Formats: sequence, C-alpha cells, structure tokens
Amino acid sequence: MRLLCVLVALLMCSGLIANAQGNYAGSMKKLIGLKYKDSNSIAALKDYSYHEASLISDVNDPGAITVDHFQKGSDAVVFFSVKEDQDDEEFTILDVLEFKNVPQGWQIKTALCRQNEIANSEIVALVKSGTGEFLKPAKQAWRFSRDKRRLQPMDKLGVDCIYEGGDD
Repeated sequence: MRLLCVLVALLMCSGLIANAQGNYAGSMKKLIGLKYKDSNSIAALKDYSYHEASLISDVNDPGAITVDHFQKGSDAVVFFSVKEDQDDEEFTILDVLEFKNVPQGWQIKTALCRQNEIANSEIVALVKSGTGEFLKPAKQAWRFSRDKRRLQPMDKLGVDCIYEGGDD
C-alpha cells in the first residue's frame, strides 16, 4: 500500500512538472512542443516580426538551446527551443513567454542580460529603453531553467541588459 501511494505521488508530481511549462505563454501556449527548422516560418507568428535570436548554450553542447524574440506592435513573444542532437534538423519549442502591451519606453531583452553584474543568457527582462551601456531598471524578469526546461519568474533587483544600439 505504501508503495502504491509513493507511485501515485510520483506520477502526480511528474504531471505537475510537465504542466508547469506555458505558465507565461498566454495565447501562444500552442507553440510548446512545436518542431521547426526556421523560426521565421512558424505559422502562428506570421503576423509578428523577427526581432532577435541567440544560441544560449555552448555551440558544442549536444542539446543546443536557443531563445527567439518576435514583436507585433507592442506585443512580444519569446520562446526557448532545443535541438536535442546536433544531427537533428529541427528545434523543439520548450517554453514561451507572451507579453501583451509592452509599455512605451520599455522593451523586452533576451540573452544579453545580467543580474548583479553577472551575465546570464537565460534571463528575459522587461527593461527601460535608453542609450547607455546597460538598459535598466528592469520592471519584470524571468529566467529559463535548463534543468526544468521552463521559464520562471525571478527577482528583478539588479537585472540590466546590454544596450546594442539601433532602433528598439
């Protein structure tokens, strides 16, 4: 009986972990699990403009992880994907952040953020627009957990992102 209870508890926990992805995906939750070769050809993003993409894992890692950022007006979609094997042609979307109505004077930044002056390519932040070396303060921040393969909210204190210039 005790073994049965443990098995049931483990099954419930694994279901909770699997369902934890998509907590910030909004109407883009359907993207989770989608396989693609080119993020610019994802049908659900046809009305969005490509903004940026970065490889956030080591180039030699067998499970290459990328972050992509698309915009449509003041709406942003950010997603993390994995290419499980270097021989694979397709990436699989692991988790998505949909941000509706980015306030004027603010922007979503990915891959080039840091916390307490320590770079962390897993951070996605809503930061104040500007022209200084770093964009700050952060209004909201999330971190992609490679272990859990999902986005998690994080403390925005000390978060800033590198300003790359150009029009944001």
